[in-house]
Amino acid sequence: MMKITVAGAGCGSKMLYTEEFKDAIRKADLVLTSLKDISELILLNENVKTVSVTDTIEYIRENEDRNVNLCVCASGDTGFYSIARIIKKSVKGTGELTFLPAVGSLSYFCAKIGMGYENMKLVSLHGRDKSIVPYVCYNEYVFALTGGKVKVQDLAVQLVRAGFGDELTLYIGENLSLDGERIVTGTPGEIASMEFSDLAVVVIHNPNYVNRHRTLRDSDFLRAKVPMTKEAVRTLAVSELDIVPEDVVWDIGAGTGSVTCALCYKACESTVYALEKNPYACELIEKNAAHTGARNVKVACGTAPDDLAGFPSPDKVFIGGSSGRMDEILDLILKANPKAVICATAVTLESLDAILKGFKERGMDYTVKCVNVSAAEKLGSYHLMRAENPVYILKGSFTGNE
Repeated sequence: MMKITVAGAGCGSKMLYTEEFKDAIRKADLVLTSLKDISELILLNENVKTVSVTDTIEYIRENEDRNVNLCVCASGDTGFYSIARIIKKSVKGTGELTFLPAVGSLSYFCAKIGMGYENMKLVSLHGRDKSIVPYVCYNEYVFALTGGKVKVQDLAVQLVRAGFGDELTLYIGENLSLDGERIVTGTPGEIASMEFSDLAVVVIHNPNYVNRHRTLRDSDFLRAKVPMTKEAVRTLAVSELDIVPEDVVWDIGAGTGSVTCALCYKACESTVYALEKNPYACELIEKNAAHTGARNVKVACGTAPDDLAGFPSPDKVFIGGSSGRMDEILDLILKANPKAVICATAVTLESLDAILKGFKERGMDYTVKCVNVSAAEKLGSYHLMRAENPVYILKGSFTGNE
């Protein structure tokens, strides 16, 4: 039966190799690694092969029943976005599987800059087309691996475009533990014009990060003459969607952006795409997003469903207004993702009927709630309850998608 040892090589320098790591390399019948420079490994074991992650997994699956002592040499640490996790999912579980830790880039770099990492949000953007902005909005410290599609300078550009140009401090570590090691500190605006290689990590400090767990109040928003979903309804409607941090969310008919910002707080590792037809309201959404710190939003000025085509497939959708085109909107959403969960609000009976009919005709499961809210209002020396218009909250999805 195959014995597999996944050994972390650390940041790159042989000076960081642990004795346990070197012993595992020496004793292996075969060493597989995706590291480009294997010169130091060959000094420990002549039978070292450079292969891709895919080829490593394929070899393990094809030879798992053989009596082979295999060592997989992983870059960095085995516990941080490592091939170790992929191997654990791939093996049948009948063989012996051991992980050996290493001094990875996280611990090495934080030691270099004299910073603890117990409260950091850890993110990998290496080879992934993903934005750093959501993580920075809601965490004081973020540690990110970069490389491939997103290098440090690209990350800095993302932050500048989100309005973080001079509000953050970035600590960049390049070629850590190797010749040419470089440590740079600066704001996103300063870093955006610089060049960094694939072998770079970054710690981002946002002293004004937002507590995403707090409830947004009506007083948190600029309103002017644009209709706004009130606090109680907003809170209930957003909770109906059961948003998880990674969800891609649409807000159709976003108005002032009060619901948009609440959705952003929930989708704190993703992006909310807000569509609004009123140009003045679009500006207001941007202002409210900046004011509440909900910068993980992209605002489009246009009408639904025509201007939804450029949005990525949604996991959750809130519909605050449809301009009489509910059927077309529902069809587009379900075409983009048949598993999408949809929440819509209605004030008039006609809107209620249109949403309800839309869910029914498509065979969707649905719930309907009528919310009646009254708030105390002072009248002389007394307080009376002033009732707001009832609002209907409807949720629709297909069976098993909730």
